[in-house]
Amino acid sequence: MTDTSDEPVAVILAGGQGSRLWPISRDRRPKQFQPVLGGRPLLTGTIERLSEIVDPSRIHVSTRARFAEAARATLGPVPPENLILEEDPAGPATAFALGIATLEHRYGNAPALIAPSDHLITEDEAFNQASRDMLAQLVESPESMVVLGAEPTGFDGSLGYIHTAGEGGPVEVITSFFEKPDPATIDEIGDAGSLYWNTACYGVRVQQACDAYRAAMPMVFDAISRFTADRPDVNGYRGAAIGGHELYPLLAAGMECLVVPRHLGWSDIGTWKRLEQVLADDDEHAIGPALQLECDDVLVASMDGRPVITLGATGLVVVSHEDAVYVLDKRKAIDPAALAHLRSLLAATNREDLL
Repeated sequence: MTDTSDEPVAVILAGGQGSRLWPISRDRRPKQFQPVLGGRPLLTGTIERLSEIVDPSRIHVSTRARFAEAARATLGPVPPENLILEEDPAGPATAFALGIATLEHRYGNAPALIAPSDHLITEDEAFNQASRDMLAQLVESPESMVVLGAEPTGFDGSLGYIHTAGEGGPVEVITSFFEKPDPATIDEIGDAGSLYWNTACYGVRVQQACDAYRAAMPMVFDAISRFTADRPDVNGYRGAAIGGHELYPLLAAGMECLVVPRHLGWSDIGTWKRLEQVLADDDEHAIGPALQLECDDVLVASMDGRPVITLGATGLVVVSHEDAVYVLDKRKAIDPAALAHLRSLLAATNREDLL
């Protein structure tokens, strides 16, 4: 039966592969299910934060069927039946559609928070207050879509940016989105208005979001809606996909886009460079128990809790899992093309279990 209350609901998007952070992020257990930072899986931290705002029984986790076992082991207070599965990676817009369609069937036009599973928030209370402010804004303007914006600490061309007219205040009107812009673009638009990193944390009224997706992709969204009417935690969605950015259907429907700007201590830790920056900010050089002696430019990640000792090493990434230890030249590890080549070489050895 559909719940028509105004009690908030949430979907955590946890279907990414995180291949740029391999071998911390593995094929069957990507980074969102790994204790990358803080001694707990990133998904666990996301659930714990959202549980301060949304009852865990109303939090859903969207992921790929191949990650279902890893996800169920990481759900904590979230009921296992609140998993939403898709068989093949169909992109963020399809995952977003699966999430909001599931919420529509179960909760009607509830206010919803949509959040990524694998981002690092070092200031939980600031995040929680921002999330509450996003929900409060949905009461003030239920036809709007609200984005949580992080105040940039520097330029990063691999992130998405939000531009506003710079009117200030707790909520600003978004004038445009820029996905992975170059420095010249940032300099140009930054001269007029304000810029924020797009954290991909969104607030919407479920019905308005579903209506926008129906208008943009009626046949595909109807197929997704039919799938979510059954048990999406048992079988993965196999149907047609929605391409492009998850916000495009909302923008095409003419929804007003607002941003709640905050200083969050936020990072999506999607690359080795950003992971190193987060560790350096905490004056750390390793994940898990490690001892480095006379080493230079070495990053150690003990994902299984075993102590890792390095002596006289230079320019390495060392990652320890329960079933394997990986030692990589750091220059190759931070180069996406070189990393993809290394993975292809490993796949050719018939040890795909190590990918």
